[in-house]
Amino acid sequence: MILRAGENLILERSGESGMTERFRCRIADLKENQILIDYPIDERTGKTALLLNDTLFMANYIAENHVFHFRVQFVRRVPGRIPMMLLRYDGEESLEQVQRRNYVRVDANLDIAVHPADERFSPFVTLTTDISGGGVLVNLPDNVSLPPETPVVIWLCIHLSTGTYHYLSLNGKIVRVFADKFTHKNKASIAFKLENESARQPIIRFCFDKQLASRRRILQWEMDHRRR
Repeated sequence: MILRAGENLILERSGESGMTERFRCRIADLKENQILIDYPIDERTGKTALLLNDTLFMANYIAENHVFHFRVQFVRRVPGRIPMMLLRYDGEESLEQVQRRNYVRVDANLDIAVHPADERFSPFVTLTTDISGGGVLVNLPDNVSLPPETPVVIWLCIHLSTGTYHYLSLNGKIVRVFADKFTHKNKASIAFKLENESARQPIIRFCFDKQLASRRRILQWEMDHRRR
């Protein structure tokens, strides 16, 4: 089973203005072709969403480092000690994987501190150029030389679309160092070496949020040009 109780869902629909609305919720229970969720939160306002019966959404779900999407329909509110909402969908065979690679890489300029694991170099602070669940690409200062296989410890702050911050300390190793063909500055590719998958989840969520934001910008650009 791909869907699991306790995991997050992101529901999307086109609003009256043509902009995509996003609502974050948690799966409370699963039944045949039905999903019980807690009350969704509008990511733009931070308030509980008011949904009309039979409203259709595209649901996005992360499982085992893959992103899936599928169509759901809001059926009704479910009263109880903990109020919930009932969604209908076409079963797990309707889940479609968004990307084929294990980890999606997105462009991102994040502050990052790189420390040696064995005192081979002095710590330095720089910016990332892209990131994925498997690793990160960083700009190297001019006075820093890092041979491949060098073990490192990195400190990274991830800001999610929900407004929450995750301060991560991750082990890694240098995969390769190369000169950027446009800037001629050196960059280093760092692979994460994690003891468990929990540390990877905020990074995957960050990449997922960046993907959705990019997709919304493209859709908005297409809609603006159709009106001309």
